[in-house]
Amino acid sequence: MNIDKEVLDAINEIGFREPTKIQTEAIPLIKEGYDVVGQSETGSGKTGAFGIPLVEKVSKGEGVQALILVPTRELAQQIAVELQKFSRRKGLRVQCVYGGAPIAPQISGLRHAEIVVGTPGRIMDHLERGTLRTDRVGIFVLDEADKMIDMGFIDDIKLIEREIPKDRQTLMFSATMPEGLAGIRDRFTRGAVKVKTETKVSEDMLKQFYCDVERQMKFSLLVHLLNEEDPYLSIVFCNTKREVDLVTKNLKRNGINADCLHGDMTQGRREHAIRDFHDGETDVLVATDVAARGLDFKKVTHIFNYGVPKNSEDYVNRIGRTARAGESGKAIVLLSEEDHPAFRRVMGTYDFEIQQMECNDFKKVPFIRGERDRQGRSGQYSRRGYRGQGNGRGRSFGRRESSNRLENSPLGGYGFPRSNGYMGNNRYGGN
Repeated sequence: MNIDKEVLDAINEIGFREPTKIQTEAIPLIKEGYDVVGQSETGSGKTGAFGIPLVEKVSKGEGVQALILVPTRELAQQIAVELQKFSRRKGLRVQCVYGGAPIAPQISGLRHAEIVVGTPGRIMDHLERGTLRTDRVGIFVLDEADKMIDMGFIDDIKLIEREIPKDRQTLMFSATMPEGLAGIRDRFTRGAVKVKTETKVSEDMLKQFYCDVERQMKFSLLVHLLNEEDPYLSIVFCNTKREVDLVTKNLKRNGINADCLHGDMTQGRREHAIRDFHDGETDVLVATDVAARGLDFKKVTHIFNYGVPKNSEDYVNRIGRTARAGESGKAIVLLSEEDHPAFRRVMGTYDFEIQQMECNDFKKVPFIRGERDRQGRSGQYSRRGYRGQGNGRGRSFGRRESSNRLENSPLGGYGFPRSNGYMGNNRYGGN
């Protein structure tokens, strides 16, 4: 690929041996100076796809020459670390800027940086303060562009773009590229080359399942599945921050080594949660979709969808946290009545095969929502055998609590004949 020796040596030190598909297609185009719109599945190496040629083009000591916008501080930190690795031999300085952190160290770092990675709000702050100069920026990157639009950053992005020289190279990367981004793409890029690789996770490596369950039994089923599946590391995705907090607290009460991650946590707390999960100090991470984009968690064997996201693309990003780098994984949806519309949208959009998992004979455990609920209930469920607790793994037995509402419906609640599994594109069939 004719990569500069300094950058190639740094790549070899990291341990990269062969480029991914998106890197193979995008890097030569970026090196030649084209604007690029890249779309590929999560975990496919998009940071390397734009980061490697970007580092090649940036020169030491000539001010800020590259600006990368991302939707979350966690992703900003992760990309900054990768770019520092790529540029180690060139001695480039990468400054990461985001809200919720002291601004003084960022201001100091911006004085000497050649590459800046940040969230739109904090970038705007630095532009208004005059602490970030963009007159020498030659490469403008929007990573996870669709997510930034969804999060309401569109106006900030437009204002930032106005401060960047028109004679620049613009790169847009994302796992999904909905039509809503067409206007931004046409406005920010010039003759952009589109690069799209397979966006569907491999069904050879990722197996997907759903379990029918009454709403009031959903948490009990989650505890049961964590016990039975024995995940190495797992992420439980919830649709709201409050639900994340409640599920996390109740998992801990049941002896499960869990932590939470969502946007209302302080930056220090979020970093601590991510670090512990990366290091294996935490077995279960309960999170909103802030953990579904960009974050590179290793060795995640299971994804549990405690709720189904309204946006089908968010479902794809969630399950993409497992079955990465050639490893296998499993994604399980806990499907109660309120999840049916969102689940139908997922199945109508993607050609996934999602098999039904029989989830019977699991014990009901308390789910405490507050102090009043705590005082009004008695008894605690101790999860035996999880992570070395108790005398072996232990399986919980009790009266059958799972819902049979869908089983009793000839259409299974979805307008398709009842069978053993979902097939995508409105196909609903057997094994």
